Amino acid sequence: MKKILLAVIVLCLTFGVSTAFAAEYPTKAVTIIVASNAGGGTDTMARLFAKFAEKYFPQPFVINNIDGAGGQRGFDALARAKKDGYTIGTLYTPHLTAHMSAKRARYTLGDFAMLYNLVTDPGVLVVPGSSPFNSIQDVIDAEKAAPGTLTGSTSGPGSDDAFALAQFNEATGCTVKSVPSTGSSNAKATVMGGHVSMGFMNLSQVESNYRAGEVRILAIMTAKRHPNVPEIPTFGELGFKVISDSSRGFAAPAGIPEDAMKMLVETFEKVLADAEFQAAAKEQLQLNVMNPEEYKAYLEELLVVTNKAYEKDPW
Repeated sequence: MKKILLAVIVLCLTFGVSTAFAAEYPTKAVTIIVASNAGGGTDTMARLFAKFAEKYFPQPFVINNIDGAGGQRGFDALARAKKDGYTIGTLYTPHLTAHMSAKRARYTLGDFAMLYNLVTDPGVLVVPGSSPFNSIQDVIDAEKAAPGTLTGSTSGPGSDDAFALAQFNEATGCTVKSVPSTGSSNAKATVMGGHVSMGFMNLSQVESNYRAGEVRILAIMTAKRHPNVPEIPTFGELGFKVISDSSRGFAAPAGIPEDAMKMLVETFEKVLADAEFQAAAKEQLQLNVMNPEEYKAYLEELLVVTNKAYEKDPW
């Protein structure tokens, strides 16, 4: 009887301690691993979320930029992070699944607990404001005049930019050579500095520069014209099949405590419903919200696509 009573007391004490521990979360700042350098589109998204999350989360979110290898270093760091609820991170496509398709990744989709996708960012073809190119036809004419001399900034093999460049060459008959950058801000600097003939980028990266006249957008890689830049024609309108975009979202390491996951998801829901956040995001992001279940399904489907693409043309 004494042994039974002792066991009950131990169980009660254990339950009480774990409940108290759970109720304390979070007791310190939560790190957001941003798998790109500061100043790029993914970094902008993470910092905007962190700013507005302060209204709804009892601790701050702290940005830790881990760039390199097309996001792979940051993705790996997130997958290996402690499963204690104090580290979340950014994911972006198609880099996330492209590394898996190429067998370079040390992670799988199962290593992540998906939070929310916030952005789907359409691809655009941009040139410096000083460029002689004012249309896609101008680029094609330049290719004919000097075959093999054109260059285009991308974010590296297996990226949406690289896929876009390959589509562009196939659709137009050009032979634009890829010049991989070390991040989106570096890619933009390369284009604006005139170090490449053109850039294959995403709208959010260059929209403010476009409005300032620093770059020229020749065409957008969507099925329909984009509401933010309705004056820009689609490649389809111009007679070329070039479709490309990039999604950006958040995840935690798989296996974090349920109470932490619940609070994180609730925080995202509150931020996304915040009118001030929505107004700020309209100016800075290409919002396209997916909840955790939708985001997981989207990434699983994308992995099938990138696997097939890799089989056809390895990177």
